Amino acid sequence: MISQRATYLLLILLILGWTTACNKVKPKAPSAEGFDPPIPPAWSFLAGPITFQIKSLEDKINASLKPEIVGPQMMEGQKGASFNMRVVRTGRIRIRYVNHKVTFSAPLEIWLDNPIRLKKNKHAKRAVCALSVDFQSPLQVASDWRLTTRVSLVKHTWIKQPKVRILGINIPFTKLAENVIQKRRPEIEKAIDQAVYEGLRLDKQVRPVWLDIQKPLILAKKPDSLWLVPTPFSVAVGDVSGNATTITVPIRVAFYTRTLIGPRPNIALNRKLPRIRRDKHVKQVSDLRVMSFISYADINRILAKQLKGRKLELAGGLLTINKTSVYGGQHAVIIRADVGGAVKGTLFFRGQPAYDTLTHTLLVKNIDFDVETEERLLSTADWLLHDRLNDTLAKALKFPIREQIDKLPSLIDGAFEKAKAGKKNDLDILTFQFVPQLIAIRPDGIQALLKVESKVAFKVKKL
Repeated sequence: MISQRATYLLLILLILGWTTACNKVKPKAPSAEGFDPPIPPAWSFLAGPITFQIKSLEDKINASLKPEIVGPQMMEGQKGASFNMRVVRTGRIRIRYVNHKVTFSAPLEIWLDNPIRLKKNKHAKRAVCALSVDFQSPLQVASDWRLTTRVSLVKHTWIKQPKVRILGINIPFTKLAENVIQKRRPEIEKAIDQAVYEGLRLDKQVRPVWLDIQKPLILAKKPDSLWLVPTPFSVAVGDVSGNATTITVPIRVAFYTRTLIGPRPNIALNRKLPRIRRDKHVKQVSDLRVMSFISYADINRILAKQLKGRKLELAGGLLTINKTSVYGGQHAVIIRADVGGAVKGTLFFRGQPAYDTLTHTLLVKNIDFDVETEERLLSTADWLLHDRLNDTLAKALKFPIREQIDKLPSLIDGAFEKAKAGKKNDLDILTFQFVPQLIAIRPDGIQALLKVESKVAFKVKKL
């Protein structure tokens, strides 16, 4: 017969064994199935008007166009007389933009060489007449990034009427001078078109912006660096407009975005501009859709930094987090925690990824025990684990980016000003609004689509 003392000892051992057994948990892992459909690629747009000062355009065209518009040419007058004539620009070409057309006004002089001059290749020293000519043209952006015109002479006004007197004889020259202008009109128009084409290159203004867009921008530094990487692929321009002082070209750059976690990514820049796509209804609102993808491998690496070896003080003793990992399943984020100490074994949790618009934080919310883990813990001190461990996991699965989102306009503006484009141009971000769109649980990570709406203005300071 067993003594009473031995009975008590056996009972204590049974209780300890039962308690220890209850504190060992090994629930079945939730299956990695039941995923959200992938979020389709979303286009982003950087839009804004590029504004040119008319005076800068004038300076560029006047520098490109030679003073001598028409070189020396023999013209036939009445009764077979021959005259060597030149057409010379004597002042600045002036530009006006009215009624969706650009007008070029220029003062010209016609020089007539003396037909009985003794020395060859010696030009006359005085002009025989002076006139003001007006050319008009629509202004468009060509597919090769040039501003182009189709100049047409619309009128001319005599400043000094043609008058020629040779050996005391008045030579009727008005009709001949007008014939000169009409005959050489295509050459004069072509010279102005060529000056505009060579001087007004939109690609010189857009290429630095095209390259700067491709450079990674940091969105978050904790718990690890989160980078935004845009990839532009298309450019659209609308109809040119203008007023008394400026000419404006609406432009919109289309690009994809992705996010990367870790050190600054090394991106090979695409330096070739695409051919321009013309669109009369180019929207002037920038629409940045940030396609973010965070792989479970990246999340697990971050969790290892944050939680491995973390000890939580519970009423029943210390709980040690040995290892944590995350995967997807049943349209949720599943968190596995291998623990030791007060409770030994494996715990599984579920949570929903979300974006907090107030704090601008990517997070996993509503973290709670998986159903089978909950059942296995019913016979143990579940309340010892629930609040402390859930709160610890929730804090580790937060990506606060409010500071970077608030600074994003100034980061973009600052990066632009430091680049080559900023030396000759101004980029003003007028409005900036950040809105979450979609979040999807995928087999290899969490996909999120965030939207930024903004308005920008691009001004050309110097051509």
